Amino acid sequence: MHNTKLLSDAVEVWWSSEVDPGKLKWFEGPRDIPYRLSRQPDIALTVPQETETTRITITPSHAGQQILGMGTSMEDTTISNLARMSPARREEVLRLLVDEESGIGLNLIRITLGTSDFTGQAFYTYNDMPEGVTDFEQRYFSIKKDVELGIVETVQQLTALAPQVRIFASSWSPPAWMKTSGSLKRGSLKEGPEYTAALAKYYRLAIQAYQEHGIPIYAMTLQNEPLFETDYPSCYMPPERQRELAVALRQELDQHGLETKIWIFDHNFSDAWAYVTPILNDAAGCGAVDGIALHDYEGSPEVMSEIHAAYPDKPIYLTERSLWGTAGADRMAQYFRNYACSYNAWVTMLDSNISPHQWLGTPGPTMMIQDAADADNYWIIPEYYLLGQYTRFVKPGAYRVASDYGSKETVTNVVFRNPGGELVAVMINQSDAEQEFCVLCEGRQWLAKLPAKTVGTYRWRAGAGTVTG
Repeated sequence: MHNTKLLSDAVEVWWSSEVDPGKLKWFEGPRDIPYRLSRQPDIALTVPQETETTRITITPSHAGQQILGMGTSMEDTTISNLARMSPARREEVLRLLVDEESGIGLNLIRITLGTSDFTGQAFYTYNDMPEGVTDFEQRYFSIKKDVELGIVETVQQLTALAPQVRIFASSWSPPAWMKTSGSLKRGSLKEGPEYTAALAKYYRLAIQAYQEHGIPIYAMTLQNEPLFETDYPSCYMPPERQRELAVALRQELDQHGLETKIWIFDHNFSDAWAYVTPILNDAAGCGAVDGIALHDYEGSPEVMSEIHAAYPDKPIYLTERSLWGTAGADRMAQYFRNYACSYNAWVTMLDSNISPHQWLGTPGPTMMIQDAADADNYWIIPEYYLLGQYTRFVKPGAYRVASDYGSKETVTNVVFRNPGGELVAVMINQSDAEQEFCVLCEGRQWLAKLPAKTVGTYRWRAGAGTVTG
């Protein structure tokens, strides 16, 4: 890979291409990928002139939301596969994920509090009790299993390699003794303020336990997919109950001097309005909440723009959705164009047997795939590089700026202004043909061609540079 420091006043260019996006054949072994964050010749900035090519206008003075970060998850599936590797190989993989020069600079990582469906373990939480036994005092609370399984160590190693990384956490289920089902599967939090208080204390203890291991939890979502009950860790939690939980957790955090942010919902676009309004229209609920987490499995990204207009002081985070190919890169552009402040992929490394997991379907290929027969052998699929077209160049603290969206038949895009002042345009060609386009920005113009089924990232200094006629 090439150094990403901005070296000139020309437009710098990198390309990555899709190959069989989302196809299970990627589990069979590595394949040739035409462009892999491949540096291309710089493009000259020119004075504006007439052209018949697709024209994209960019207006950096019209800024949208500020970007928190982008990344993936370190759930047990990924961590158990990493644990099978030699220490050197494991570090190599982690560097590829988070290093800003030799890797793709991921800087926002999601972890699970207890197990999710992507695990090879028996489902557990941090306070599992025999049937019929409760522990409101949480005397038996412990993250010991996270330590034994190497989860804590892996996250420690990752943050040591990249101190800029922020960690946020999500729970798939409260302990079974708190639930109506008496199980980590299905059910809901039992009625009564004593159960709300118990779960708030449980979350606070988890945050403190990770902090004691040198891992600050930047934020947490109160319940993964709270409208979905299924036969793996899950818990139905209506918005009225989540509002009570947010208020109780905020009190716990404040009383113990913890700065972890509280993100509500953590579920699909389609149900967002009905869920967030009962929480945020309540004064206590609104005061307890720092942001809104969303998934993209049902509904449209445009709802984020609507919610941003309704609650402009509550940042929106896209906390779960794996994407494939140039269509996925375009979907990601739509997230940011609709006020998402972050993006997180879900599951980083499955093995070639599509293992381990206990999800109820067949997962698609992850950014990295481990050879089930040789743990130190792994291969990278195009989605790693396509995500890198964003993450290596768009820095935390960047602002999304206004631009024409373009079209699926030509090119689409999203543009950011980094804290250092440079502009970063991610251009996506989903079509079957090379596309030529022209960019107009701050009195300057540049022309480019982007191969079929390829994403291009273009970077240049805002408001500066030598203009040639």
